[in-house]
Amino acid sequence: MILATNIQRFSLHDGPGIRTTVFLKGCSLSCPWCSNPENLKPFYESYIKNGVEGIYGKEYTDDEIFEEVMKDKNFYNLDGGVTFSGGEALLQAKEIVGLLRKFKDERITIAVETCLFVPSESLKLVIPYIDYFYVDMKIMDKAQCKQVLGGNLDLYKLNLKLLTDEKQIVVRVPVIGGYTDLRENRKLIIAEIKKYETSIIKVELIKEHHLGVSKYESLGRAIPVYLGVDDSLLEQYKKELEAVTNIPIEICKI
Repeated sequence: MILATNIQRFSLHDGPGIRTTVFLKGCSLSCPWCSNPENLKPFYESYIKNGVEGIYGKEYTDDEIFEEVMKDKNFYNLDGGVTFSGGEALLQAKEIVGLLRKFKDERITIAVETCLFVPSESLKLVIPYIDYFYVDMKIMDKAQCKQVLGGNLDLYKLNLKLLTDEKQIVVRVPVIGGYTDLRENRKLIIAEIKKYETSIIKVELIKEHHLGVSKYESLGRAIPVYLGVDDSLLEQYKKELEAVTNIPIEICKI
C-alpha cells in the first residue's frame, strides 16, 4: 500500500506540461520552513480545518493511483504525466516501483521531486523509470545541514553523484531568510552546482513563501517564523550563479 495525502490533478508547476501530482506522506528531513507539514510524518494525522475534523493520509493500492492518474491521459500530450512529491517520495520507493512500471508501459512520463536524503538503494531502484528529477539543494554545510534539517550531508552528496552519473536534473534552491540565503551557504551551493553543471539543465531559485500556514494551524503546530527574502537578493543570487555557469537560472515566486 502507498500512503499519500493528495492526488492533485491539472498541476502546472510540478514538471513539464499538465501533470497529476501524487503527494506521498513521510519525509527524511525536518525543514523549519516546510510548506507541506502534513507530509512530514509517515502515518495518519488528525486535523481540524474551519471547525471540521479530518485525517491527513490515506492508503492507496497501485491500481487506485493508476486509475486516478489515467483519467487525464488525454491532456498529458507529449510532455505531461505524473509527478511524485511529498514529503519525500523516495522513502516509498519499494511501494511505488510497480506503479512506475505501469506508467512506463503506458508511455506516461514520470517526474519526482526529491531532497535526496534517502537510502541509495531506494534511489537506484527508481532511476530507470524516472524521466524528470527535481532535486532540492538547501544547506551545504555539514554541521548546519544536520542541525537545521536533520540531514546527513554525506548521504546527499553520495546520492547526487549517483544520480548525476545517470540522469540530467533540475536543481531547486529554496531561498529562505535566515537559513539558506546566507552568503556562505550561497557560495557552497554555487560551488556544488558548478561541480555538476554538465548534468544540471536548470536551476530554480524559489522565493520563500507562506502557503503552508493554514496547514500548521490545522495540525495545531507552531507556525514557522518567516524572516522574508528581498527580491534584490534573489537577483544577486542569480547573477552569482550566472557568473560561473551557463546553466539557465530561473527565479520562482509562488
